[in-house]
Amino acid sequence: MKLNRLIIKTADYRKSFKFYHDILGLRLKTSWQRSDSWGAIFHCGDITLEIVWFPEGEDSIDCGYIPERSKTELFFEVSNINSARQKLVDIEGLDLSSIEEMPWGYRVFSVFDPDRVKIVFAQPI
Repeated sequence: MKLNRLIIKTADYRKSFKFYHDILGLRLKTSWQRSDSWGAIFHCGDITLEIVWFPEGEDSIDCGYIPERSKTELFFEVSNINSARQKLVDIEGLDLSSIEEMPWGYRVFSVFDPDRVKIVFAQPI
């Protein structure tokens, strides 16, 4: 068994697309805008990340609800944690945590996407 795609059902496709493509700089693999759904697939190392939005009434999941905090976290390993954080520090509306050294051998910081999915950036020590 192999995990090859993570799918996030978003409440606001445009905000999520901007976050993952423009702010995080993920490379777009493909995207679509159909009457039944809008979506985009991004390259993320060994897996792809898909964001998808369903027009009201087209999906059984209420995509209009944004939880206070998602139970899902994305973990991106980076080669330079200081540089990764610096690229995001001046972007309006982002609430970045400070860089912390974790006991399991990583320096990390985090930010939330528009759907309150926690994005963790980590560099091995």
